[in-house]
Amino acid sequence: MRLYCTDLTSIGSLTREQESWLSQEYYQKSFNKLKTDFFVAVIFSEEHFKAVVSNYQIPSALSPHPYVYFNYFTDQQEALHWLESIEKGQDLAFVSTVS
Repeated sequence: MRLYCTDLTSIGSLTREQESWLSQEYYQKSFNKLKTDFFVAVIFSEEHFKAVVSNYQIPSALSPHPYVYFNYFTDQQEALHWLESIEKGQDLAFVSTVS
């Protein structure tokens, strides 16, 4: 299991092309290298988070990957706390039910 935190507060949202590349190429290549599940805490600005929650739609061509788990935050400490709880096994029951 690998844990990552990415802060997008300064760069803003990704383009559809960037999201497509991540989903279609990067995640699979990462999994092939890591050979384990990975957990990603993504930090957005308040405005970006609100926009994502109210407007975001996953393109139908993109399918979720069973080995990468995301959680979205507006606060770095909350994001790191989530990753710490994953590391300690406190959220594994919750994560394993996500499909």
